[in-house]
Amino acid sequence: MEKEIYIKAKSDNKIYKAKLGNLEVSPGDEIIFEIDQSQDTGFIIGNECETESSDQEDGQTINVIRKLTPKDKEKMAERELEAKETVLVCQDKIKKHGLEMNLLGADLSYDGKKLTFYFTSPGRVDFRSLVPDLASTFKKLIRLQQIGARDKAKCLGSVGRCGQKVCCRRFLKGDLESVSLDMAYDQNLGQMGANRVTGACGKLMCCLKYELEYYQKTKKSIPEIGSEI
Repeated sequence: MEKEIYIKAKSDNKIYKAKLGNLEVSPGDEIIFEIDQSQDTGFIIGNECETESSDQEDGQTINVIRKLTPKDKEKMAERELEAKETVLVCQDKIKKHGLEMNLLGADLSYDGKKLTFYFTSPGRVDFRSLVPDLASTFKKLIRLQQIGARDKAKCLGSVGRCGQKVCCRRFLKGDLESVSLDMAYDQNLGQMGANRVTGACGKLMCCLKYELEYYQKTKKSIPEIGSEI
């Protein structure tokens, strides 16, 4: 049976289950993988994932090609510059078509075939006229991805109140379950106000979820406030 492994795409941090073949890799290794007839880069998560489901579409096959080489990294730096140059052109096209879209950035696949634009919008956007216009201009497969507040921080990166790069961008392997204010109270943080438990994305901080189990376990062995010891 062919080995499978979870990988995380560098561009949009999506999680995929990929066929590994005979390649020997370890968690954290940077790799090139094939998806939707194009090649992109990511890194190995492991044999398991924090979320039960991946971002894979039904029937979509992901293949790991090889580990990233120094030459590959130089090529990716070039792709990033190419992608940045497309943003202004895309903004002009959005204005031309009169669409209510806030363009955040762009990503060009490793092989240069697929160009993805990330945007936010207060509602659904009918960009059927925009896509062929962009495809004709850039001569590439065009993908437009509308993202929410959490995904915006995940894609663009930011710094949390702890001074570290946001967890969703730095190390979280999958999507967390919904974060609630009850989790903040379990960690004695709820009484400090919403501003103290809100992340850079404007939503409740992810650490309230992934640190919750530790707090719940540790509190059982800690005396209650006001008790004499």
